[in-house]
Amino acid sequence: MSTKQAVTMASRALAVYCLLWFLADFTYMPTDLLSFWHYRDAYGAITGTTYLRNYHVLYLAARLLRMVLLFFAMQWLYRSGPAVQRYFLASTEEAPEGE
Repeated sequence: MSTKQAVTMASRALAVYCLLWFLADFTYMPTDLLSFWHYRDAYGAITGTTYLRNYHVLYLAARLLRMVLLFFAMQWLYRSGPAVQRYFLASTEEAPEGE
């Protein structure tokens, strides 16, 4: 097996890991959306309710951002182009002879 084939296999394995992580986050979306919808109309004077609304908005936004980043990382790793190969092989090419 050549080094490039090994890098392709490793990057695709990481892409599958990112896919599974993306799907796990996706399964939590109904709970996050329910919490968001529950507290979105809480405009009352109670500070705790406003805090909980903001907390759930930030939590939902962070999950969506993570899902978008995982999606693009998954595509980048699956393609295993020259950039991915340079990333994984950079340390072996720069090592001096004899080490």
